Amino acid sequence: MLSGFVLARASAGLADGTIRGDVGHLDQIRSWFGRPLWDMEPADADAYFGKVLRNSPSGTRLARSQALMTYFIFLELRHKVDRRQQPEVSLHGWTTR
Repeated sequence: MLSGFVLARASAGLADGTIRGDVGHLDQIRSWFGRPLWDMEPADADAYFGKVLRNSPSGTRLARSQALMTYFIFLELRHKVDRRQQPEVSLHGWTTR
């Protein structure tokens, strides 16, 4: 999923250095988390930013939080597109997509 994030950022015209910085921040968060980032819950982010990065410079906290927020926005948009491409299925009167 991270490769899709990189491609989306590159196609949006972001500089390679910006994309590398975002990916670096996401990789550091994922290393701490130990699981894919899409499994992260708000409590996990609170623990990371409130405890792990508590004494880090504000610029570091800001850059990491922006990278994580952008990644989750990407996932949300990607999920909406995937859902539109799936056929509707009717199960006992419930219509799902």
